[in-house]
Amino acid sequence: MATGDGAGIRVNKPDPTRDDEARQQSAYYQVLIVGAGISGIGIGISLRKHGIKDFALLEAASDLGGTWRDNTYPGVAVDIPSTSYCFSYETGFAWSRTYAPGREVQNYIHHCANKYDIGRHILYGSRVRRAQFDPARNHWEVQLVNGEKLLARFLVAATGLFSSPMSPDILGLDEFKGTVMHSALWKHDHDLAGHRVGVIGTGASAVQIVPEVAAQASALTVFQRTPIYVAPRFDFAHRPIEARFPKVVGRLRRLVSEFGIEALTSVAVNYARFPSITRVIQSLIQRWMRRQVNDEITAKNLIPTYDLGCKRPATSSRYLSSFNKENVKLEVNSIARITQTGAVCSDGTLHDLDTIILATGFQTTKKGNVPTFDVVGPDGQELSALWDDNRLGSYAGIAVSGFPNFFLTAGPYSGGFNWFTMLETHTKQIRACILEAQAQGAKRIDVDPKYYDNYVHLMWKLSEGTVFKSGNCQAAHSYYIDQHGDASLPAPRTPNWRARYAKLKGASEFRFSATSDRDDWSGS
Repeated sequence: MATGDGAGIRVNKPDPTRDDEARQQSAYYQVLIVGAGISGIGIGISLRKHGIKDFALLEAASDLGGTWRDNTYPGVAVDIPSTSYCFSYETGFAWSRTYAPGREVQNYIHHCANKYDIGRHILYGSRVRRAQFDPARNHWEVQLVNGEKLLARFLVAATGLFSSPMSPDILGLDEFKGTVMHSALWKHDHDLAGHRVGVIGTGASAVQIVPEVAAQASALTVFQRTPIYVAPRFDFAHRPIEARFPKVVGRLRRLVSEFGIEALTSVAVNYARFPSITRVIQSLIQRWMRRQVNDEITAKNLIPTYDLGCKRPATSSRYLSSFNKENVKLEVNSIARITQTGAVCSDGTLHDLDTIILATGFQTTKKGNVPTFDVVGPDGQELSALWDDNRLGSYAGIAVSGFPNFFLTAGPYSGGFNWFTMLETHTKQIRACILEAQAQGAKRIDVDPKYYDNYVHLMWKLSEGTVFKSGNCQAAHSYYIDQHGDASLPAPRTPNWRARYAKLKGASEFRFSATSDRDDWSGS
C-alpha cells in the first residue's frame, strides 16, 4: 500500500474484545477513520490526547488535507476569519491575513498533524469502497478498492462534504475541444492569459475565482444561474505585533469572530420568529452590492431576490467590481448546449470559448457523498439507500440508529458557518462514546432508538422555523436542501447550543452491550 512520510504504521496490540480468528485474518484496529482532512486529523488528535492510539486514518490520496489539498484554484481562501478557522486548542498559528489563503490552511493542517503525531497513523492510497458490520463479531469489515480488507471495532466517516466535485449536466460538454476544468481539479499548467474563458457557476468558489481570471483572460463570461449575496471583505495583513503574540491575539480574535458567527446563526435559525432582522441586514447588503457595479442591468442581475441565508453568503471586495471591466460579461440566460468551440445559451447567443471553468460545487447532500463509501449495517441496510428512501437524519450529527459502532463527523442537520466548531463538538461526543465502551469493555454501542427518534424529529421540527424553510428560498437552488426538500445540511440550532447539548448528553443516550473483561485498549 502506498504511504506518505511517516505513515503506514499499523498497530496490532491485542484488544480484549477481538476474536482470535479475526485478528489473524486481517489488520485489526480499535478505530478506523476514513479521511485525513480536517475532520480525520481532528478525531485522531482527540483520540491520542485521551490515550487511544490503536487507530488508523484511511486516506485515498497521497497527502492529507482533504478540501484544502484539492482546492488550489487562484484566489482560494477561507471565508471566515482565520483565527476562527482552526482548532480551539491550536490558535497560535502565524496566519498572514484576516482571511488566510488556502495554502496556509493546508500548512496549518500539516502543522497540527505533525505536532500531535498523527502522521504515523495515516495509510495513504487507501480508498474505501465498502464497510459492512459483522453482527457475529461486532466489528466493521472495511474493504478498500485495491481488494484489501481491514477490521475495526469502531468506524468513523470523516470524508467531509466537499470531496466529490459536481459536474453540470449540460448537453455537449464532453465535445468541447478546449480545456475544461473543475475548480477542485485546477490545471495549474494551463495558462489563461489571452484566453476566452467561461466560468459556469456563481457560488463561493466563483466569487474567489472570477477576479483572478478577469485579470488574465482576454474575455471572461460568467454564466449565472443563481446570484449570491456578497458582503464586503475586510481582509488585512496581520501586523508585526500580532506575529509576536500569536496565541493571545488569536484567542481574542477568535472570541470576537465566534460571537459574530453565533449571532448570524441565531438569526438564520430563528427566522420565523424574527424575520425583520434578516431583512434589515439583507437590505444593507443589497445596497452595498448595487453600488459596486456600474451597469444598472448587470447590478440588478447580480443581486439575489431570495432571502439572505438561503444559500451560504460570500464576502469579497473584488468580485462585483470585476464586472466593471471591459473584458468581463455576465450571462444570465441558461446554457442550452456546449459546442466544440463554445456555449450556446437559451436565447441563441453563442459565446466562443477557449477554456471552461466549472465552479459548480460539490455533491454535498447527494446520495453517496456523506459518506463517500457504502455503509452496510447488521441487517443488510445500506445507509445512503436508507436516507434516499426516507428522510435524512442523524443523532447529534454523529450517529444513526441501527448502525452500531459507526460515527459521522458531519451527519445530517449538523452543518454551520465554522467547520472546526462543529467538528470539535462532534469529536467530544464521539470520544465520550468510545471511552465509555472502553470502560465497560463493550463490543457494541448504538444510539438508543427512542432518543434517536426524538432528536431527529426535533431537528425536522426546528428546521421548519429556519430561513431555509420559512424564508423565500425557492429561487436559491441551495445545496442546503436535499432531495426530499428538507434543509438537512445546516443545523437548526446555534453552535453554542449544540456544544452544550453534546457536553450534557455525552454517551448517556447510547446503549452498550456484549461486554467482556476490561483491559487496556490504548494501543501503542
